[in-house]
Amino acid sequence: MAALRRCLHCPAVGKLIVGVPSCMVGSRGTVVVIIPTFNRRDVLLDAVRSVLAQSYSDLRCVVADNGSTDGTRAALASFQDDRLSVVAHEKPLGIAGARNFGLAADEGGEWVAFLDSDDLWAPTKLARQLAAMAAQPEARWAVCGSVTFAVDMRVSSAARLVDRPLAAPGEVLIGQQELRALLKEENHVPGGSSNVIVQRDLLRKVGLFCTDLLTCEDWDMWLRLAKKSAIAYVDSPLVACRSWLGQSSANSVDFIPSAAEVRAKNFPDDGPLPRSYSARWERDIARRQVAAGQRWPAARSYLRAAWLGRAPGQLAYALATATSPQIVEHRLRRLEISRTMPAGWKDEVEQWLGPWRNS
Repeated sequence: MAALRRCLHCPAVGKLIVGVPSCMVGSRGTVVVIIPTFNRRDVLLDAVRSVLAQSYSDLRCVVADNGSTDGTRAALASFQDDRLSVVAHEKPLGIAGARNFGLAADEGGEWVAFLDSDDLWAPTKLARQLAAMAAQPEARWAVCGSVTFAVDMRVSSAARLVDRPLAAPGEVLIGQQELRALLKEENHVPGGSSNVIVQRDLLRKVGLFCTDLLTCEDWDMWLRLAKKSAIAYVDSPLVACRSWLGQSSANSVDFIPSAAEVRAKNFPDDGPLPRSYSARWERDIARRQVAAGQRWPAARSYLRAAWLGRAPGQLAYALATATSPQIVEHRLRRLEISRTMPAGWKDEVEQWLGPWRNS
């Protein structure tokens, strides 16, 4: 990271755009939030607002602009908050490179948190994660529950780190062995990279995000962290992730090979990526395509899911999607909410996500 910092002002790497001080050594407790972005100006502004509105105010927010051409930097200049800074690279570095670039721009602060530019945080997200780690000193990083929302900002599903009943409500410790098992088959962290907060010293030990991976770089990072520390889990929906077809995980050309590479790197004795993983991914893409009204791409994705997962039931979804995509989308949303939403989560998330929808 020190080497990357030395290159920060080089023309070959990029330049500082908005007011990042030359020395950014935060006091104990400061959280540095890294938001990578590329041509997502409108949704990015909401992501930044959700950071600056945190009840835990000892933070700095670094937006790593990955070569945007849509007026992102001009729009961010409208924020009147000295906790926000922007670094930019003239050419896209990829998502891993952008996060590393943001990390190099601010090496202070005891904690680092990550947020994707199309997602949102509940106002108490950081405060509750920090409290969970204070209560569980073995944990040097933390995550919480998440929900997924579609273009209409209505919640379509929820995700928890663990599906089993918890020994204690609210904040619990998940040991390294259980965590590695959870992460073995897929990136089981709810909300992915928009969720994690990690102690800076631990992040330094495991290194930067892997730039050789086109996607799944966050899954690779969580596996490295899991080798070093247990995790504190806050069992509440404090992250909202936007589901749309522009996400990197919607690109089958990049996603499946990257997932296979992460699996082989971290679990070399366990064989190739299971077909069930690819089948789950195809079903997820099909659901996004249905929500976007893309009936034929969705039908093809369901057919691939049926083949990969040896699941004839997905053939029915393929047929229904080709004929009545609106009905399928409505049914899928109801099924996902009933299957994944824990008791009490719907009201809890509506308290903080509802105002975003209505604004």
